[in-house]
Amino acid sequence: MLDVRIIAYVVPLAEQPQASLTPVITVQNFADEGAVITGLIRIYRNSSGLLIYTSRLTVTQLPAMTSTNISALTPFDPPTPADADYFIKADITATSYLPGPPLEASLGAWFFDIKTPAMGETPAGHHATHEDGGSDELDVTDLDGLLADAQIPLAHHTSHELGGDDEIDVTGLPGAGGGGTSYSLFLLSDFVTMSNSVTCALPWYPGTIGSGGPAYADLNGEPNHPGLIRVTSGTGAGSGKVFHLQLNALLLAGTERAEYVVRPQTLTNTLLRCGLHDSYTNSDPTDGVYLQSSDGLIEGKTSNNSTRSTTGTSYQMVTDTWYRLVVEVNSDATRVDFYVYSEAGVELWHDYLTANIPTSAGRESGNALSVSNYGTVAVALLDIDLFVMSVTRTFIR
Repeated sequence: MLDVRIIAYVVPLAEQPQASLTPVITVQNFADEGAVITGLIRIYRNSSGLLIYTSRLTVTQLPAMTSTNISALTPFDPPTPADADYFIKADITATSYLPGPPLEASLGAWFFDIKTPAMGETPAGHHATHEDGGSDELDVTDLDGLLADAQIPLAHHTSHELGGDDEIDVTGLPGAGGGGTSYSLFLLSDFVTMSNSVTCALPWYPGTIGSGGPAYADLNGEPNHPGLIRVTSGTGAGSGKVFHLQLNALLLAGTERAEYVVRPQTLTNTLLRCGLHDSYTNSDPTDGVYLQSSDGLIEGKTSNNSTRSTTGTSYQMVTDTWYRLVVEVNSDATRVDFYVYSEAGVELWHDYLTANIPTSAGRESGNALSVSNYGTVAVALLDIDLFVMSVTRTFIR
């Protein structure tokens, strides 16, 4: 059974200088099964409660009975004035390698200050222990909660009996009453199985675009990229491969996110499309939100019943370079953000759209990545390492 917890905030410290920082948390897996960790980290201005920073955490595979530090994907640049107070909160979703619902975990707020030099005493100057009778002894006499055997707050009930004066009413809470169960959605393919079988991409299903023998084949794994395949075009113009889920399975309503870790091999005459959409082929999707590149120039698109919008900016990819491509729908499906990250997690490009997001009944979509080449010579198109799709709102089923 999954038992994954956030143990501590590593960055920021209680006092931070006025400089860019990347939040880091420690996550512990107490279970006897491995899990994939995704999540969000947020920073608020304490004086106003205003949310000023949100970032996804690096997708991390956490083996059983291990812990690791997980960093945010983007840095936090404190606004001026420097002398200000903040707090940070972290939420994660752990998904088992085995079938079963995901586990969500959170860690309460950690308060910290942004200071201009000089700051207070650094952690290195503080005693690591406080010995009884030593010069650094702490006096805890008369502090509540430190009476013998009083580890539970004395004013709090240790149980909540039905009908008692400490009963908790959970009517109307998600997952409570009527036998309902609450879930989020998380899917991942790491391409670690044989490519001569459809299982290489499950739950994404591989298909062929065009003719002339387009194919995919195993590559040797790399230190940061276990499980790799390479897609090759055929000799027919517009030939390649597609990997897709059921293409009418999703009706966008908020918090949907699609992520792909890929390395282009040929950009000339190559069309790449990935995201939440309903096209199995080279044809434009009828409905969806997705990234699309022609000759390596990538841009974000939305399509609602074939009425399309395109981001005002784009990014030029280069060959033989790893990229993390992300499509992210906000909490109420009124905005879609598009990102290109480097292998190290550095944001290379970002833009967004608010028009033509398909959210009405009948405008369903799925998840697909397709790549094809319009030449008539078979060429290596794309190396693929990882697909991830998540929906972090709660489903009541």
